[in-house]
Amino acid sequence: MLEWDMVPERCSIMIKGRICNMPPSHIVSIFSDNEEYMIGLVCNDHISLMESKTATMQNSGKINKGKIRFQKIKPVMTDCVLNQNNIDKAGNCV
Repeated sequence: MLEWDMVPERCSIMIKGRICNMPPSHIVSIFSDNEEYMIGLVCNDHISLMESKTATMQNSGKINKGKIRFQKIKPVMTDCVLNQNNIDKAGNCV
């Protein structure tokens, strides 16, 4: 069976050495100089923490300064993903 993991299963936040086990709900990116850079994924519970950590990393020069953007993840299903019978030997939709 083929797996279609396009997005990691867990939030990007780690607190006291423990990874958050919640599924991500938002893509976190930085919009800077007319370009956008994805920096992680976060669950609903950790949006404000990610915003704070991102601002700290920007102020220390670890990542580009720019607007922090949270975009809700929108799952999309196609007939090919739903019906595994429509996949050729190379794993492409047919």
